[in-house]
Amino acid sequence: MTILKVIDRCHLRQGALAAGSIRNTVWQVLSHQPVQLMSDVDVVFFDPDRPASDDLKIYDHLVQVAPQFNWQVKNEVYMAHYNFADTPEFTSVADAIGHFVEAPTCVGAYLADGEVKLIAPHGVTDLLALRCRPIPFYQQDQQHLAIFRERMAKKQWQQRWPQLQISEK
Repeated sequence: MTILKVIDRCHLRQGALAAGSIRNTVWQVLSHQPVQLMSDVDVVFFDPDRPASDDLKIYDHLVQVAPQFNWQVKNEVYMAHYNFADTPEFTSVADAIGHFVEAPTCVGAYLADGEVKLIAPHGVTDLLALRCRPIPFYQQDQQHLAIFRERMAKKQWQQRWPQLQISEK
């Protein structure tokens, strides 16, 4: 809640906590592990009126107000072509979150009138079942699937969560 409140006070258009920040916490709880931030705190937002350079300004502000967290800030307006040049432009933060590589990472949360709201374009079944698979976009051919495979090799999540099931479909 502390992180969600800090993000909320930034008044970002479609601002949310997302990705590994949520995925890792859920998997820690499901695995009866101590809850701790293992990596960066992913802040995403969608604001076509802000230049990409504003990410750094927002990051600097977050570091000033909550230096205990390792912030990462991305205006998802500029992230559609991160892995592939022919990816269609994102239309919202939910659309962007829905294009993260693996299904359990496609999750975001934000505060609205003091209540936690969830963004889960692919649902939360995989997240809650400790199952990791690529979203359909990354299953379409070997080039896309290679991105998923590279992430799995790099992340080594099964070492941290032995009960995690990884599949390519």
